[in-house]
Amino acid sequence: MQRRAAAVYIAFFLVLAAGSYAFIATAQGPSITVENPEYELENSSPVDTGDRAYTVTGVTAPSGEEPGEATLSWTNQSAVFSDTIETNATITYNGTEYITFVANVSDPTEATFRTTPANGSGASLTYENETGQYLVVREYDNGTRELTPYVRDDAFTNLTITEGQTLQYQGNSTTVTNVTQSGLLLEWDGVRVESVSLTEGEPFILNSSQTEGTEYVAHFTSNDTFVLTTDIEGYESQAAQQQRFDERINGLWGIVIMSGLAGVLLTGLAYLPRKE
Repeated sequence: MQRRAAAVYIAFFLVLAAGSYAFIATAQGPSITVENPEYELENSSPVDTGDRAYTVTGVTAPSGEEPGEATLSWTNQSAVFSDTIETNATITYNGTEYITFVANVSDPTEATFRTTPANGSGASLTYENETGQYLVVREYDNGTRELTPYVRDDAFTNLTITEGQTLQYQGNSTTVTNVTQSGLLLEWDGVRVESVSLTEGEPFILNSSQTEGTEYVAHFTSNDTFVLTTDIEGYESQAAQQQRFDERINGLWGIVIMSGLAGVLLTGLAYLPRKE
């Protein structure tokens, strides 16, 4: 009788597991469909938003758990570049080598470019840690050696650079936007290729700024094509349905596993030797 009862329960769990597995094998989850997208794109496709012309420069197809991704690039004709010249740095400006100095004041507004011994002075430069100053070293044929403070040596000249001044520096019309004790901040305009990355299901703004413009969401329809739509609410509703379906499938897998384990356990218990 006990084995018959066990057989009934075993059959129940096996039927439950088989039914759940059959549903998993045959069930088709909901797919996302974008009606009338604003853009249908592939690699090298142009994207004209009105304010800015983009080009698709890369498409990565969805793979496993990884969503699809794409890169849009555009040429910024007035990009702002910046660089810093640190205090005590050696630089070349207009073909001449200088060392930069900034006065030790709370809010400096200018810096000094001082010519270096490399400009044909026949001297060398050394830094004295104890006094915290540069010294010019001259050695003469008679074996004598002369040390003079660099900032007071007449063989070298100063070039004063003021905050707000425009320089021709490294081939660019460059503005000194700020002077601090640590150095000079330089800025200039130029041409730069900018890019924006987009991922399946993540809303993003595509326009002349990252905070103002039209919001889109991307959906990858195949390995190398994707669409952009402004119907974010409709996309997210379909994505939520997909998530609920996946949760149900995961629940059914749990039933298959637990029912199978229960069937195996009951089978083992039913055929244990009986103690008389």
